Amino acid sequence: MAMSLPYAEVEFDKKGAFVDPAQLKELDALLAQKHPTDVIVISHGWNNTHGQARSLYEQLVDSITAVRGKVAGARQRRFVVVGVLWPSIQWAPDENSGAGAGVGDSAAELETEIRERVEDPEIADRLIALVPKLEGSSAAQEEFLELLRETLPKSTKGEDVAAFTALKEADPQEVIAAAKTLAAEDAAPAAVGGAASVEPAGLPPLAEEGGAAGFFDNVIQMGRNLLNVTTYYTMKERAGVVGKKGVAPLLDRIHKEARDARIHLVGHSFGGRAVTAAALATKAPIASMSLLQAAYSHFGMATDWDGSGANGMFAKVPAKVSGPIIVTHTHRDKAVGLAYPIASRLARQIGQGLGDENDPYGGIGRNGALKTRGGKTGTLLDVGGRYDFAGPGVWSLKSDDFISGHSAITGRQVGYAVLSAVMA
Repeated sequence: MAMSLPYAEVEFDKKGAFVDPAQLKELDALLAQKHPTDVIVISHGWNNTHGQARSLYEQLVDSITAVRGKVAGARQRRFVVVGVLWPSIQWAPDENSGAGAGVGDSAAELETEIRERVEDPEIADRLIALVPKLEGSSAAQEEFLELLRETLPKSTKGEDVAAFTALKEADPQEVIAAAKTLAAEDAAPAAVGGAASVEPAGLPPLAEEGGAAGFFDNVIQMGRNLLNVTTYYTMKERAGVVGKKGVAPLLDRIHKEARDARIHLVGHSFGGRAVTAAALATKAPIASMSLLQAAYSHFGMATDWDGSGANGMFAKVPAKVSGPIIVTHTHRDKAVGLAYPIASRLARQIGQGLGDENDPYGGIGRNGALKTRGGKTGTLLDVGGRYDFAGPGVWSLKSDDFISGHSAITGRQVGYAVLSAVMA
């Protein structure tokens, strides 16, 4: 692995425990050798093997290195990068696969996704055995749902509790009726850069909303929708656990070993949730945080997000970060746009636009940080553009021009924004 900056990695299991203590000793040695002024801790999200995670880190760090001369003072800093590895699983199908657009929705593909994404092999076998029976068998569909419910966490916290409760406890036929078709309200715009033309696998209106006009039945897509949303809640819980119980102690250790170094957090997808949870739990000072197409609620850092005085789970995080928090977001991110329409449908909270800023369950990677104290809006700029990241605050950067899909976060424009936040 040819990382362009000094690099160490630390692996966690799904409970946030260190996998290999030798990695911590290697990190300690690197910090002692390099005497860094800045330590950048990066976390990947879902659908990552360790090899994929390392490739993402390498590409993003290469972009940061390439623009170093464009950010004042960056050449004089001594950087160390720490890559976090954790057992993520695939959630949404790849944005360019056609999944969710009524393309390639075969039983064989659903069976493959089950094998890849359901971690209990016995449950996976039983789900796969049900796939050929889904067409025309309400009993098979109910059993399919009940098996997926067995994979859910016992509980969840945050702004989507109502949706989780509905998924876990609502009448099975009501959930299945919602999951059988694709939602047309959130259809992607005309093809813009490939991935933008793929429609997300959202859910349909419930029966009382007036029929299924504009939707089409598809039991394979129903299976995918249910698989996506249950995997989402599994990953949501795991990212929070890894952040709180794993990454936070790692940050404490880095601060102890490199007392004068500024610590910066970078998280992609559910890695955004992991580093935000870590920022909330750590005692180490955090200098900046970059959330790249993060997968959690757009009210995650909000105050009084619902008008009843309720705050987001991470409402205290902005006050814990001494410099800027930047949030890239774009409507082109069909992966982040996927779970939240599902959540809305299950909770019967139908926004004017599924997944967008009017949806109570919209995602931060699609809409930015809403109702957030110190929140500011901006645009992801080309290299050389001027960011006004003065002092602490949360900058939501509309990224339509440079981020074409959920995983397109390694370009130089993104590297430039991250480095600008680091140097603010």
